[in-house]
Amino acid sequence: MMGMFRPPFHGLKRVNVLILGVDNDADAPRSDTIMVAALDLSQRTIGILSVPRDFRVAIPGHDAKKINAAYTLGGAALTDQAVEALTGVRSDYHVTVASGGLARLVDALGGVEIDVDKRMYYRDRRGGLLINLRPGLQRLNGEQAVGYVRYRHDAMGDLTRIRRQQLFVRALTREAFAPRNLARLPRLLKVVSEAVETDLTIRDLEAMADLGKTIDPEHIKARTLPGTPITVAGISYLEPDYQELSHVVKEVLYGARPRVAIINATEVPGVERGLVRRLGAEEYEVTEVRIANYAAATSEVIDRADHEQEAAEIRGWLECGKVIQAPGEAIAGADITVLLGTDYIGK
Repeated sequence: MMGMFRPPFHGLKRVNVLILGVDNDADAPRSDTIMVAALDLSQRTIGILSVPRDFRVAIPGHDAKKINAAYTLGGAALTDQAVEALTGVRSDYHVTVASGGLARLVDALGGVEIDVDKRMYYRDRRGGLLINLRPGLQRLNGEQAVGYVRYRHDAMGDLTRIRRQQLFVRALTREAFAPRNLARLPRLLKVVSEAVETDLTIRDLEAMADLGKTIDPEHIKARTLPGTPITVAGISYLEPDYQELSHVVKEVLYGARPRVAIINATEVPGVERGLVRRLGAEEYEVTEVRIANYAAATSEVIDRADHEQEAAEIRGWLECGKVIQAPGEAIAGADITVLLGTDYIGK
């Protein structure tokens, strides 16, 4: 009986939750989705770390395999061990969601609004899966939402699908705390507990819901662990970039600030010094300052790693220019590149 009255998360103020999306159509189910959600109940923040399922790692007790094989070999417990070996982060709890449970949850919320980025059509007759979505902003029902997060026929393969999953998590959070659903939260939490397999209690889920009410879904920090495509014995994998991975883990789970590179394209020497001081005071790491051999008319804050909030903050300090979302290769190991143009002079 005493367990019924324990505080949420046994009184912990920071908890990590391993979230697994499992393909239950397969003969040997594997985790299609692997995420670690870091919940900080004191600072009221949520960070989500996505682990590519194709990462080639040494699974404890087994040879090197794709990390999603850990679920087949040992369920959530072995997956947690594999993620810990990769990141150094051990989860306090886990949530396993099969496609049927996800569909029931979305339907209970009245659907989820998603801007589908492209035409998606895929049929797997053996697995009984049909994905048939057209591009554009629309409300997806449970079955359609499952298709959206599972679709993987993209030029960048699984990395594009992971990005969709992160967008889906934000959209699902918006739906859960929409005014029409707030009054139904107790019933929705019951649906959650029935639709997923988890060691979280109803009281833990209520604490998570309370945290979600106070956070703008767009401000949920979400990153994907970096890796490089490789082929081993004819099988395609992603090789983890362990040095970069370490920084991403610190940023998402422990609140480290993004790294910034500055390019002075004003033809005025030293004009970047004030920005360097401001970034340092706000605990950003400035990795490099370059002097361009040309003049740019317009300043740009180039977000290379899904840092919309921080990029907007830096743009506000500049009082000029624009933010550009341009995921890709970073300059000097930076997540954000600031190009100072002549419109910055005198700011």
